[in-house]
Amino acid sequence: MTNKNNDKLDNLVKDNYNKFTSESGHWYDQDGEPMYTIIGANGKERNTTLRDAKSLGLVPSVTTIIGMIAKPSLENWKIDQALKSALSLERYEDESLESFTYRCKQDSKQISLKAASEGTKIHAMIERGFLGKRKTKPYNIIKSWLDENYPNEEWIAEDSFCADSGYGGKIDLYSNSGIFIDFKTKDNLEGKDPARLVYDEHGMQLSAYAQGCNFDDVERISIFVDRKNTDIILCHVWDKESHSKHLAMFNNILEYWKLVKNYDSTVIAHAKKKTKKT
Repeated sequence: MTNKNNDKLDNLVKDNYNKFTSESGHWYDQDGEPMYTIIGANGKERNTTLRDAKSLGLVPSVTTIIGMIAKPSLENWKIDQALKSALSLERYEDESLESFTYRCKQDSKQISLKAASEGTKIHAMIERGFLGKRKTKPYNIIKSWLDENYPNEEWIAEDSFCADSGYGGKIDLYSNSGIFIDFKTKDNLEGKDPARLVYDEHGMQLSAYAQGCNFDDVERISIFVDRKNTDIILCHVWDKESHSKHLAMFNNILEYWKLVKNYDSTVIAHAKKKTKKT
């Protein structure tokens, strides 16, 4: 298959992924397999809902759990995009304020979707390299940095899991020695200090992944890739002391999520195990 055909296939997969998961939660079955979508009663594929999860005993993703908390930096970015749309869009003659407001919202939403789509594309570029497929420039830069700082490690990419405490996830990259890595994409990274790019939710995500894979002594790394210039890559290595704090934060949010959603998948999992034994 040519590179051009590879790109077409990658884009098709990416488009389908975005179509069904951009505005929905991610779910996993008790074996850790992704269940982002299901086939509905009409025979068509659709987003998996909380109701489906309760019926099938699915677990929510780490990012779905962390999504319960406010993210001021993200909200400020969304407000900025909405203001830019309001200032740049022309208001039609005799257009109502409600109609113009709706168009502004839709315009700013497209900016967010485009940023998310670019992020997915860059993730795929890196993933292909670690899966032994086509090696891209961002993959080569990241792999070179890892080889220099963590030599002789065997890396596992895009591996999913289901934790006993009732959540799941898909890890960007980790090693059998307990190094967990998550890739993030941002704009205008040149000259930035990576320590100023990270937030507690980034640390929580990595700590939750480590816990879900039964690792205690872990190294956590957040790697940022510039959306417009993928040659610019910044790496932040988290201090080990914050791991226990981030783990406690995540586990408390997990319990909060279960109470708010009135759903604890561990009850179903335990019931299934008991049924199998009898």
